[in-house]
Amino acid sequence: MFRTLELLPRLEYYYQQVKTIILSRQNPITGLLPASTAITAHGDYTDAWVRDNVYSILAVWGLALAYRKVDEDKGRTYELEHSVIKLMRGLLFSMMRQAGKVEKFKHTQSPLDALHAKYNTATGDVVVGDDEWGHLQIDATSIFLLMLAQMTASGVQLVYTLDEVDFVQNLVYYIGRAYRTPDYGIWERGNKINHGNAELNASSVGMAKAALEAINGLDLFGVHGSKASVIHVLPDEIARARITLEYLLPRESASKEIDAALLSVISFPAFAVEDESLRQRTLDEIVSKLEGNYGCKRFLRDGHQTVLEDSQRLHYEPSELKQFEHIECEWPLFFSYLFLDSLFRGEQDRIKHYQQSLEYTLVERDNMRLLPEVYYVPEENIEAEKQAPGTQKRLPNENVPLVWAQSLYFLGQMLSEKLLSVGDIDPLGRYLSVGRERQPIVQIALLAEDEDLQAELAVRGIQTETLLQIKPIQVRQATDLIALYQGIGCNEKLELTGRPPRLPRSLTTSRIFRIGNENVVFLPSFLDSEQFYLTLDYHFLVAQLKSELAYTQKYWSDLGRPTLTLMLTRTMLEIGSEALLSLMEELNNGICNGVRVKLGRLNQLMLTANIQRVNVQQNFEFQKSPVTKIPPRSSYLIYNPDNNWLLEHTQEFQMECETNLEFFLSSLRSSDNLYEQIELLQTLTRLKGLSFDTDFGESGNIIKVSDLLDEVYYKAGEMGLWAVVRRAAGLLQMADMRLSDIVTSLLARGKQIAVGRAYSEASLISTPLSHREIVEKIKNFCRDDVRDGVLTQEILVYLRTLINSEPEIFQGLLTLRIGNIILFITSKIARELNLTQDEAYEYLMQLSPFEVKTRLKDCLLEYSGMSQLLRQQESLHVKQKENEIDWILQPISLEQIEVPEGGWRRYRQAEGAINRVPEDFFERVWELMHHCKGLVIGDKLERRNRLDSKSLISEMTAGEKNFALRVEHLLNKIEAPEYRQANVEALMELAAIARNNPELQISGYIVLDVLIGHAVRLNWLNNQPQRKDKYDEDKAAAWSYFYNTSPQECARNFVEAFRFLTEFGDEFAVSEVEVEV
Repeated sequence: MFRTLELLPRLEYYYQQVKTIILSRQNPITGLLPASTAITAHGDYTDAWVRDNVYSILAVWGLALAYRKVDEDKGRTYELEHSVIKLMRGLLFSMMRQAGKVEKFKHTQSPLDALHAKYNTATGDVVVGDDEWGHLQIDATSIFLLMLAQMTASGVQLVYTLDEVDFVQNLVYYIGRAYRTPDYGIWERGNKINHGNAELNASSVGMAKAALEAINGLDLFGVHGSKASVIHVLPDEIARARITLEYLLPRESASKEIDAALLSVISFPAFAVEDESLRQRTLDEIVSKLEGNYGCKRFLRDGHQTVLEDSQRLHYEPSELKQFEHIECEWPLFFSYLFLDSLFRGEQDRIKHYQQSLEYTLVERDNMRLLPEVYYVPEENIEAEKQAPGTQKRLPNENVPLVWAQSLYFLGQMLSEKLLSVGDIDPLGRYLSVGRERQPIVQIALLAEDEDLQAELAVRGIQTETLLQIKPIQVRQATDLIALYQGIGCNEKLELTGRPPRLPRSLTTSRIFRIGNENVVFLPSFLDSEQFYLTLDYHFLVAQLKSELAYTQKYWSDLGRPTLTLMLTRTMLEIGSEALLSLMEELNNGICNGVRVKLGRLNQLMLTANIQRVNVQQNFEFQKSPVTKIPPRSSYLIYNPDNNWLLEHTQEFQMECETNLEFFLSSLRSSDNLYEQIELLQTLTRLKGLSFDTDFGESGNIIKVSDLLDEVYYKAGEMGLWAVVRRAAGLLQMADMRLSDIVTSLLARGKQIAVGRAYSEASLISTPLSHREIVEKIKNFCRDDVRDGVLTQEILVYLRTLINSEPEIFQGLLTLRIGNIILFITSKIARELNLTQDEAYEYLMQLSPFEVKTRLKDCLLEYSGMSQLLRQQESLHVKQKENEIDWILQPISLEQIEVPEGGWRRYRQAEGAINRVPEDFFERVWELMHHCKGLVIGDKLERRNRLDSKSLISEMTAGEKNFALRVEHLLNKIEAPEYRQANVEALMELAAIARNNPELQISGYIVLDVLIGHAVRLNWLNNQPQRKDKYDEDKAAAWSYFYNTSPQECARNFVEAFRFLTEFGDEFAVSEVEVEV
């Protein structure tokens, strides 16, 4: 009673403050709050921003919680709580009216499909168009969900119907991919120059992570709920948000090295960072770089509301940012965050410091002490402040108070006066997660595909169970979980479909599911070789399993222990026995790669496992049956494991030119060589497509080309024929399901990625992309060889693994150019084994994934020497001395060429499109081949593009049609008509040099890709010499410039490139082994 009497005067004081400053502004109909009453040159603040509303009502919620502690509250607990409920439900109502946007955004992650960031205060309607504001602000939706969870946990019921439950569940899906979704962030601008470019923001990722953790497993109906009102979050989405956040911190984004907004992530309300040292490092960066006398700057060189800012436009020019240095506005808001942080941590000196700092920034208005939005440097003090930062007096702007800041200040004051405890405003105990590191034991249940295998494994000391022995527990593939989660949150009235069809990861499949009356376990998706072929390499599979165990242990946050169910097959034992048995020995010992593990029977492990109870829709049934046995793979092609041999490139060339369908089908029926089968299937795919019925089926069964490719894929995998596996995977358009995560983690580490040949800016990945977008980019920019796309994916997988384990080898590498890396690996192989470049590429294709990863690591360690090695590999060796060669330019009569309006590029496109060549072109090429070992026309790594002089000259004559067809076939394979024409021009110039120098002898192959590439570079640098060190950035512009250069000038460039690549006379030791690219 005495305590109540003591509290009442202070509660009354805060009640009057909250009533006057906050609740007096609350709209009586919608319950929403305007950000402010101010309308200034910097904007109309009378709208209701989602973020501002949630923060502004926190003081009201806190005061309601404080009133709960007294006996005579005069009805104020109820009044205050329902003011909170009205606002939160007002926001929910406004968002539910945009349910269609939530549904679209789940699939597209497009800024134009985002929920709006602000609404009309009086009506809840939208106030600006989809494309008129940076609406995509994941932190705003996330703070709403986070506080919805906290308020619900405190006993304030905000959600009333199952329709609303379904909508909130869909908001969870809306923010579930925050870890890879660039947004406009807390400051609504994305990149700091505010040109409308979204970027990945740590403050958004961190707030989304906190929201997902807070709402996971929460019953929105509180004590009155059931399974139907529980929210479900996939734990892997939380883990991926954590991984990205830890990569980003202490940076906010690519354009902002630090941002005071991160205070909301490392402390109240998110408490999203478990790593205490990372939390402290981020805090120290904010304090040292952003804290001033009146608050914190938002970020460095922030021009917002400074007197130098041009308020007539929202964006800045990059060159003007420097003028804002040291005069950025200071926001008292961040003193409120720092005050709350010190209160949660119980650091008395900091509590006192920030309390005094806030007192200093309060301004008097109508006998009330209020926090302004910002303090700015007046014009007359700017130069002095720039010379000596922190010395000049600043003035408050017109926006007084910033209600969001005032609310947090009141919350801090109530905590400091012991009217509230930290547990009151954080009932979920999020602040306790900081510095807490769980390391659970990972449980593993081993299943054998049949009793015979079980007995065989038992002899080797490996105890397993069969599918029959674990009944009635069902075992299902991870893909079955897709349909399960599609039903959660599905709502016909709101036209919401639940979770988009995405494959779940290891943390999700490490739970036991209770679905209806059935217990169900799901096999981990990373073991599914139907997704991507890396797991067909059992050495790689074991390394992947160990990596997944470490991932599961580190990021497990659910109750109970993670429980992994592994299915062992006879194929695994026969092919990967060495790697598998070594792994089993580690698992039996209880420690695997530093992770504590426990093997056991599934029904025993269930006692300590995490059980996930899911409310499924009525009549829900899985589309597929549970796993009962591993079905034998269908076989339609002859299989002889002892008769697999590489085809000669001339054989491959002949098949590539063949178009007779009956020939392909009859050859497939009779072939027992996997290399021949994949070659036939590749041409068949090109001619007829994957869905073509091959008539290989019996009794009317349709057997498509894709079915035969599947068969070859798995047989080659069992045989370790990796070139065949990669070609089949490429033809089947396989893509690693982790691509989006991999790219995001590399970007979060401060890298950019260029895929394929990187001749265009469009091949660069500098912001996170969806899985589909990455696959499309790889398809568009990789070489025509279908293996190049899947090898690119492989390299990305390994790069992510290596940057996690050995980040030091990436120092100095800003852009990871995958095409160059592949070329570097190939060049190293060529040098080591004395192979041509295309032979080295074939050798690389034969290597297992584990061996490719090893080669990649070696190359990264030597990456600085890449240019020199490539230069050596590209060299052309000529026996004569340079001064003995007559460097003639073939005469080109420009008067006879009718140049179209579009210039020389349009001319080349027209000539290349109709495949026109000069009258004596093929005879000239014939003559040229007498002077070199051969020609490579088109993709330099494709061995079918090589013309061997010795064999062709011995087989054919200069005027023979077959010779012309061979050359024309290679030219026709070049897709870009202007590049095809460039090849013709290059060949004509080389032929002119050869004709004028009868004694000229080049000991290797002339690779037109290389020659033309250097001609483009030299042409560009002749005109842009100052850009010599920036050529990689200029490549796209250089090619465009080259295509618009006259044939005469291009011929001169071809000669220069030829001379550049050539080592003359005694400069080299002539060898029988050619070196080329």
